[in-house]
Amino acid sequence: MKNKYFNRHVLYSVICALLFCNCGELDYEGREFWRQEVYIINSESTAASERIVSNVLAYTFSDTLRIINDDYDTELIKDYNSGMTYVKYKVGIGGSLPAHEDITVRVGLDRETVDDYNIERNETFHIPDASLFSVNVPWDEATQTYTVVIPEGSSSASLIFSIPVLRDRMTDYEKFAFPVKIIGCEQAPLSRQYTTFMLAGLIVDAAQTTDWSGFPIPKLPEGRYYSTLLQSNGAENTVNGFHRKYKYVMRLSNDPEYENQYVVWGTSIWSAEVNGVHGMGWMYNLLSLNDVVRGTYDLTPIVAGVDWPANTFTFTSLRQKQTDNNKYDPKTKTLTLYYKDIPTGGDQVDLLTYMGDEEVYGPGYTQWTWPWQGGGGNSIVNWEQVRSKGYKWWLPIDE
Repeated sequence: MKNKYFNRHVLYSVICALLFCNCGELDYEGREFWRQEVYIINSESTAASERIVSNVLAYTFSDTLRIINDDYDTELIKDYNSGMTYVKYKVGIGGSLPAHEDITVRVGLDRETVDDYNIERNETFHIPDASLFSVNVPWDEATQTYTVVIPEGSSSASLIFSIPVLRDRMTDYEKFAFPVKIIGCEQAPLSRQYTTFMLAGLIVDAAQTTDWSGFPIPKLPEGRYYSTLLQSNGAENTVNGFHRKYKYVMRLSNDPEYENQYVVWGTSIWSAEVNGVHGMGWMYNLLSLNDVVRGTYDLTPIVAGVDWPANTFTFTSLRQKQTDNNKYDPKTKTLTLYYKDIPTGGDQVDLLTYMGDEEVYGPGYTQWTWPWQGGGGNSIVNWEQVRSKGYKWWLPIDE
């Protein structure tokens, strides 16, 4: 009995000793658990399976609209400085370990992929002449390939095409294509799926900024504006034979905290969402200066809440999105508003022309329904009466 117990004790001790002796050594350290295969991917790709990316914004020239006098006359200064854009590929090896030696990969330009794509999509992409770009790795004329070396201890290396961008050739880049294909590698097998990639269509555009040259940005005038959007759709903006074609811009408040903030109000062509009752189709937007250099405004839809009485703003849109490129032109006295994702779908641009700062109540002002108050109450005499009912933010400011 004692011998049996002794033998079991010895066996248990031996097992424990073996376990403790190996506790600092993981049996998977230094081992490769996946097949190392050479692959290629592009920096614009969002998925491993994606093998073609087209029409990528590559470069933007920056033009300047310069104000040259206090009458706000302007001159457009075009940006003719040459730029540079890049098409970046990564050549790598799969697996859980880095390269144990320098791995040389030969990558060629895959003209067949361009031809097939052009036939399938009725396109005219082409590989640009070699004089129009440079590459960060050497070109082997004998094999017609680029030599990409994945360094020892690393898992990938870059293949980068650098393309100078010239203003007078902006449209040429739209047809550039950079199709690449791994041709061979001596030290590792090629991936069964990810050995080709093509980026085609480099979009080059121009953006415009305003240089006020020390002249002050003109204040947005308050009052009545003629709306091309309302004028162009009389069918949905006519009530009782009266065609509504004006919108109004008013200060949000006299409080300095709300300087350069306005409310744009009036019906619009998507007012039919309110049960087809266009008289109740009021659309409210907050207009806030967002760039004192460029003179642009945010256009933000207003919805009922703490600051905006529910009875007034019941019919505003929850779908419309904010835009940030709205602008007033002092020369033409026009305000361009960009409405995004309106309830009828899509986007709309409205050009408002300033008509004057006359009061928007009184004689001649019968085309608008006063702020809805639940049970009627449209016989408003003056704005003070309206304010007494809780409508304060969007109303005309008394001097």
